[in-house]
Amino acid sequence: TRDNQWGIPAPFPGAEGKTIYVWFEAVIGYVTATIEWAVRRDSHELWKKYWLDPETKSVYFIGKDNIPFHTIILPALLMAYDDRFVLPWNVSSTEYLMFEGQKFSKSRGVGIWLDQALEYFPADYWRYYLVKIRPEKSDANFSWEDFQKTINNDLNDNIGNFVHRVLTFIHNNFNGEIPAPQGFDELDNKLLSITKSAPLEAAKFMEELKMRQALETLTELSSQGNVYLTRKEPWHTLKTEPSQARTTLYVATQVVKCLSILLDPFIPESALKMRDMLAIEIPDGDAWLSAGEQPLEPGHRIKRPRPLFEKIPDRRIAELKNR
Repeated sequence: TRDNQWGIPAPFPGAEGKTIYVWFEAVIGYVTATIEWAVRRDSHELWKKYWLDPETKSVYFIGKDNIPFHTIILPALLMAYDDRFVLPWNVSSTEYLMFEGQKFSKSRGVGIWLDQALEYFPADYWRYYLVKIRPEKSDANFSWEDFQKTINNDLNDNIGNFVHRVLTFIHNNFNGEIPAPQGFDELDNKLLSITKSAPLEAAKFMEELKMRQALETLTELSSQGNVYLTRKEPWHTLKTEPSQARTTLYVATQVVKCLSILLDPFIPESALKMRDMLAIEIPDGDAWLSAGEQPLEPGHRIKRPRPLFEKIPDRRIAELKNR
């Protein structure tokens, strides 16, 4: 309840002058919104697939302060209205996200708002960072310095660097065509095995709603790709053992292809650019689980590579902190 004239009068003794807090009836609006969506699609009965089909599993992503409303009030409202309604299957709650050690506050100007964020940096930078620091177990803190460090290290120096190294090498040395492998050694087989298992490992974390760990799995795959290139040194073996260089770039390309699919839920615009440079589309069927198993064939032609990300300079962070 709340001390407010606007609302539903509380119908029990001792609550005179109080009204029912808006959250009590607000959560049933999920059903209303789904019905409206179905009507706008001219499929008036489609909403029932989401709310009355026993095969449906509804998942809610909320802050920890909204747990009671989604685990007690919403099920109670649904059960009272019609016992056929699908109840929440999983409620994934997070702790709080702070801004430079303070609570977000629009009135005090503490925080970043969506329209500002997209003016400052590409959407994928925000998507990546906010999943990377998602407060799944404890409160997390946004800081400009950590944002800069994460984007520069993870996106630019790790993922972006790996993709650009591989595709540029193929474009410059193999006429833009994926080379044919000439037999795999221990390092080749190890990376191919990691690539094959990455979709399964990341999928497990996704099913458990552990988004941070899923993303870390993919970042680690890219890191392994960079280590592999450094150890295999194709820029040297191209002159001394060209067959080994061809194998190295064939293997590395399979990692890029896998990343271009698995990163799609996290940084979709960048993943699309990766697939465009590879000249591929997401295949039909279960593309995620097969991402590490269906190789790009030798002779497949890629497009001219271009950098995926740009480093954030110190001066840009200083400007934003002084706003």
